Amino acid sequence: MNEEFTDIQYAPIREYKYAQWFNEVHYNRKTLSKSECKEFISVIDDTIAQYSEGLPLIASILEDTKEQHDEYHEIDRTVVSVYLFVLFTMIDSMVAGKYFILADLDYDRRFMRGKLFVILNEGFKKLYGFNMKSHKKSEWNRLRLIMKYFPEVINRQYQELTYLLEKQSHTSSWWKDERNYEPHLDTEKLYKSRQEEIIESKVMMDSLKLFNTLMAVSNFLGNVHACLFNFLLLENIAEVNYRNDNNVISNM
Repeated sequence: MNEEFTDIQYAPIREYKYAQWFNEVHYNRKTLSKSECKEFISVIDDTIAQYSEGLPLIASILEDTKEQHDEYHEIDRTVVSVYLFVLFTMIDSMVAGKYFILADLDYDRRFMRGKLFVILNEGFKKLYGFNMKSHKKSEWNRLRLIMKYFPEVINRQYQELTYLLEKQSHTSSWWKDERNYEPHLDTEKLYKSRQEEIIESKVMMDSLKLFNTLMAVSNFLGNVHACLFNFLLLENIAEVNYRNDNNVISNM
């Protein structure tokens, strides 16, 4: 191999224990103190800032390659598009959770809890779906259509996550009622829904159900992207070697 490629580092494909992000998180009846709430908000703010930094780059990749329809760019656009959804949904759920905690008026808190539950329901519905109809339109199913281009290790991880996501889709109603009442302003049912007791810590623990799921998918997408990166490296190396070989022949 040429000296210019001797120090190239291929992106590693990591072996994650995806099941750890699907463990049930149970409310422990602990109430956060004011200082703990302040610290928690600070962590949320830092995480939002970190995650949102990548949004312009992702959007520019999708915009810059929208007219490139070769096989590689079609695959890459699918991966980047799904990652944009994952990142957006993680950030939105954190923002909704943040303002739920910050709300100091009763109506505000009930309003924000309802909006957070809508994000949790819609987020998982878009990610994986709750039945065959919604699953066919899901981001996860978009990835299934390109898995044939990836190595066995990626397909194995995809199947592992599919099993976990399928199981997750049946663990609860995923706030289906709230998702129906809130955006459609079904006021009588909405009023009853909002009168349910607010347990701040439980609401935030419930929100982890989607956030942790998205974290697992995000790590999987990191492995998928690593495969694409390594493919480009190999293509570039092959192209340079081909040119060098032709130069040697032409100079003989």
